[in-house]
Amino acid sequence: MSKHIDTLIRHDIEDLFTVVGTKDEEFEKLDAIPYSYWRSTFKRLFKNPIAIICIVLLVILLFFTIFGPIMKSYHIYERGGNLFEYPYGDPRFSGVHYHGPSEISWFGIGGAGMGYFAGLDLWSLVWEGTRFSLILATTVALIDIVLGIVIGAAWGYFRWLDPIMIEIRNFISNVPSLLLYILLMNFLPRSFWTIVFVLCLFGWLGLASFIRNQIIIIRNREYNIASQTLGSSPVAMITHNLLPYLVSVIVTVVSTSIPAGISAEVGLAFFGLSFQPMQQVTLGQILTSATSDVNWTKHPYILIAPLIVMVPLTVAFFYLGLALSDATDPKTHR
Repeated sequence: MSKHIDTLIRHDIEDLFTVVGTKDEEFEKLDAIPYSYWRSTFKRLFKNPIAIICIVLLVILLFFTIFGPIMKSYHIYERGGNLFEYPYGDPRFSGVHYHGPSEISWFGIGGAGMGYFAGLDLWSLVWEGTRFSLILATTVALIDIVLGIVIGAAWGYFRWLDPIMIEIRNFISNVPSLLLYILLMNFLPRSFWTIVFVLCLFGWLGLASFIRNQIIIIRNREYNIASQTLGSSPVAMITHNLLPYLVSVIVTVVSTSIPAGISAEVGLAFFGLSFQPMQQVTLGQILTSATSDVNWTKHPYILIAPLIVMVPLTVAFFYLGLALSDATDPKTHR
């Protein structure tokens, strides 16, 4: 009787369990998917409806930035040293000083008081200006971010740098930036890299100061002291222990630096410190020319046309930065 019961029990066990063997590779095999910080970050990001709207809006704006100028018959070409001329040759434009949006010109034509842009197709101008402003702002943002991270990390980690950098910050803060911009732009040739240099001259300081303050707060925590005790190099300490803690802040600054660069160029253009209109079209040049036209209140389309692009571009980058900040925050990850 007991032998029969043992046979039944052994038979039940064999049905319930399967022998997988004792291979070494089976011990290292994980049934669960390994945790990935960036996979979790993007998963949280794409669950945010505001982030999805901002990404779609930026993709649409980028599409028109690339293909917008060639969607109308007023193409950009080079002739007689002037980089931007629009041959419309349409008799309906003859003698017309203001022409609002229509099937002929989707954003209208430049007003009579817009100087070099008078009578030109605003659709082509706005998208060409957006393209160049994005290139300029992205270049400035990348340089500012790299300088801000490197200088700020060194400033916060190496204590002997603190008095030197504080004096440099105090000096820069007490010098009117607009006065320095005027001096530099009047003495340097106006080119793409000149404006990049001028905008990057002080642009890194805010990020560097913030990173310095954050590193001072966390550099004496237990795990950092343990790493120093074990002989970790300063570079390893900064890149592995300190900067990953600030990744959400850095990502936010990256996304907000591009619209900040566009706004900075608009400010330079307002004071006549940017490109000349015959050199290059930017959003700053178009906005400055539109506000210079005394009739813009009667014909607001000349000001609305660049704002239709600039406002959504700035708002989309801003809210995408907030969404990225929440998604990359280590405190929200398990």
